[in-house]
Amino acid sequence: MKRIILDTDIGTDVDDAMALSLAAVSPELEIVGVTTVHADAPLRSRIARRLLALAGRGDIPVIAGASQPLKMPLPKNFTWMPTLRGHEGIGILSAEELIPTPNREVTADDAARFIIKQAAANRGDLSLIAIGPLTNIGRALQLEPRLSDWICDLVMMGGTVYAEKFTFPPMLETNLNADPEASELVFASGIPLTIVPMEITTQVYLTPEQRKMMVDWNKPLSTTLVTLMEKMFDGLASLSVEAGLDADFYQGRTFMHDPLAVYTAFSSRYIRTRRMNVQYEIIDDVVRTMPYPDRSPNCHVCIEVDADAFISFWLDRIQSHGFL
Repeated sequence: MKRIILDTDIGTDVDDAMALSLAAVSPELEIVGVTTVHADAPLRSRIARRLLALAGRGDIPVIAGASQPLKMPLPKNFTWMPTLRGHEGIGILSAEELIPTPNREVTADDAARFIIKQAAANRGDLSLIAIGPLTNIGRALQLEPRLSDWICDLVMMGGTVYAEKFTFPPMLETNLNADPEASELVFASGIPLTIVPMEITTQVYLTPEQRKMMVDWNKPLSTTLVTLMEKMFDGLASLSVEAGLDADFYQGRTFMHDPLAVYTAFSSRYIRTRRMNVQYEIIDDVVRTMPYPDRSPNCHVCIEVDADAFISFWLDRIQSHGFL
C-alpha cells in the first residue's frame, strides 16, 4: 500500500473530483491527507470534504493551503489567473458553504506545514500526487529545504512534453502556469518526479453516454460527479471559444486528466512511462516542459495510455465501491 498526500485544486474542472474519488476507493493507496490549493483553497477544502463523505471516507483529513501563487504577476499569456471560474461547488455544497472565503491568506502555509510534518514522520515512505498548481509543495520546499530528501516520489499532472501531439494552445496547461515559481522549485528540488502530461491525459475522457450510465447507477457519489460534470460545462462554455476550439468542444468530453495521474501513482497496467530528461523552461511567457533526449534522464514521463481500458477501470472501480 502506498502512503500519499493528494494535493488538489478541486473545483470547476471536475477531473479533480474524479481523481479524489478514485484515490478514496483504491485499496492500493493510504491517503494520509488531502491538501487544497489555488484561488480559494478553503472553499476547495469544503468541496473535498463533501466528496470524501460521499465516498465513505470522512476519516481523511483535508487541509486548505495557498490560494495565491508564490509570486505575481503571472505570465501575460496565461488564462487561468488565481480567481474562481465557474461553479466551484454548486450542486454539492450548501449556500452557506459556497460563500467565498473572506481572508484566504489565513491558510496559506497550512498545507505546506502539513506536508512537511507528514514527510518528517514518514521519511522515505510518503509520496505526493499533485493534480493542481504546485504552490503548496513550493511553499513546503521553501519552509523546509530537507523536504526533498524525505519525499519518496511525486506524481504530477501537468506540462506538455511532446507539444506536437497536443493540439491545444500551450496556455491551456494550467497547473504549472498557475504558479511558475513554485513549478521551478519543484523541478529543481531533486524529488523523484513522474510527469503525466496533457498530450496523454487529453486522450482520456468520458462521453455523454458514459455520463448517463453513471446517472443510471443511481448512487450518491456517481450522481454527484455527473452533476459536477454538467455544471462544469457552464463554467467552461466561453473557454472553448477563447482557446479557438469548437464552441461545444467540452460538452462531448469530460477529460480525465487527474484520475490518470492518481492511477499512475499505483499502477502501470494501462500506461507506459519512459525515463527521460525534461527541463522547466518559459517560452513566450508560458511555462513549458521541454524534452532533451540527448541528456541523462531526470524523471519519468507517461508516454502512452490505453484510454478505453483505463476508462473502464475507473468506471468499474467507482461503480463497485460499497459506499456509493
